[in-house]
Amino acid sequence: MKAASLVSSVGLCAALSLAGCNKAPSAEAGARDASAGRAAVRADRPGGKGADPLLSKEEVAAVLGQPVTNVEGKGMHLTYKTDTMLLETTIEVDRKRDVAGAVQAMQGARTATGFLGGAPEAVPGLGDEALFGAMSTLYLRKGSDFILIQPPNLQQMAGMKAYEKVRDAKLGSDEQVKAMEDLKQVQKTDPTGAGLQGGDAVQGALATIKASSQKQGTEYETQARAMAVALATKLLEKL
Repeated sequence: MKAASLVSSVGLCAALSLAGCNKAPSAEAGARDASAGRAAVRADRPGGKGADPLLSKEEVAAVLGQPVTNVEGKGMHLTYKTDTMLLETTIEVDRKRDVAGAVQAMQGARTATGFLGGAPEAVPGLGDEALFGAMSTLYLRKGSDFILIQPPNLQQMAGMKAYEKVRDAKLGSDEQVKAMEDLKQVQKTDPTGAGLQGGDAVQGALATIKASSQKQGTEYETQARAMAVALATKLLEKL
């Protein structure tokens, strides 16, 4: 999830470092004044310093289907959690210095997705450009704002619930047999199973990452992506 953000951040830091070496003292002073001006303006925008979260607990809960009980993070990098394990979403907004910076970040998301073994999938009609990357992470751009939304992993949630039914059923009962069959069905579509096909631990981990980064085409993925788009739509209305 963080790969694209890391790629774009490293590139931006390098560019800023080089630019700082070539500036005259007067230019540096002007840049600081301009930066302070932008910060003052952005403090009044949604998600600015001292502002409420970009999306309220209630807005996110309406998408997740359960109350949000905790919000972790700072500023515009937040994770909304519920009391249900794994039912959470991460929303990050990076306000770049200009449109070119946000465009570069989107390209970083495409590159990172391919590196992990996935294929970027464009999402038309969402912001200025949007795509689903590895592990159903939604990346989008609106002007100079670069946004990342990680929806819940509903596949893992389904697997955990199926396992709990097997565990809680009476040993050898018809209920447990039925629960075992349900668990097998969930496991058939779980990409993490790719890591169990042989090889050492490193090969297994790489196989799991690659399989998880590819489009699954399951009901769990479809629902999770729909959640991400719904959250993005709400967010874009405020930016």
